[in-house]
Amino acid sequence: MPQRIGYLTGVFDLFHVGHLDVLEQARQQCDRLVVGVLTDDWALEAWGARPFVPVVERAQILEQLRCVDEVVVVNGVEADWLTGVLGVGTVFAADGTDGVLAADELDEVPADLISELPSRRASRSQILRAAIDQRQSRSSVA
Repeated sequence: MPQRIGYLTGVFDLFHVGHLDVLEQARQQCDRLVVGVLTDDWALEAWGARPFVPVVERAQILEQLRCVDEVVVVNGVEADWLTGVLGVGTVFAADGTDGVLAADELDEVPADLISELPSRRASRSQILRAAIDQRQSRSSVA
């Protein structure tokens, strides 16, 4: 029986328990989980800001997780590459988890390959980014 390969892509900046929750949910639904880490340039174009943590370090963090089998650095999502090269059968989307792509951001992926994960924890990335921005603005005034 062939392995069920799942794929989840995101920025994974300021890694937190919400990210871990989504990764663990995805891994429970497949035999092998490949995680795509979006580049700093992708984040800059999409968010208008670079991630706090560089892409190499974000990938290293994910590589250490038991629920992640493989990490690839990507600059977007290409359905042909996922299915043809990686052999992915399910692309996970996580609505409401900041930094992990939602179904409506996976334009190139056929809908029958997308499996939406429920958001069980509130996004922490936006809260963390706001706290860092606030702290930086206070220190620059002082």
